[in-house]
Amino acid sequence: MNISSDTSIKDLERLKKKIEKQIKAKKSTKSEKENHYGLIKNDHKNHVRADGRKLFRSVVDYLECYVNGLPPIAKATFNQRYGISSTRKKITQEVVSQVKDFLLEGKTLKESAELSGVSIASCQKIKSGDYDV
Repeated sequence: MNISSDTSIKDLERLKKKIEKQIKAKKSTKSEKENHYGLIKNDHKNHVRADGRKLFRSVVDYLECYVNGLPPIAKATFNQRYGISSTRKKITQEVVSQVKDFLLEGKTLKESAELSGVSIASCQKIKSGDYDV
């Protein structure tokens, strides 16, 4: 790979940031990493439901909050708190017939998915006959 002629400035800047991030990670000491462990060691015990069950489905969900700089709350509560609604739609007989009508009219999968409010994958399954409800 000839860097001088094959890559653009944006690509070089992206590579530079990536390399700087890797260098920083290599230089970070064990003691710096241990500081973060102390912050979250027993914090997950504070986040339980009223019946005693865990609030987070996995440690990954819990740690993802810290990585993204968010307060450690469950995703459902997070979405509700900030007004984010679910993008999933239940596949009913009406949705199946609606998508089939759009496809018979000659619309593409993407267009019929946008008009009916379901995903393209669901439209593909309807088209192939997996959702003959």
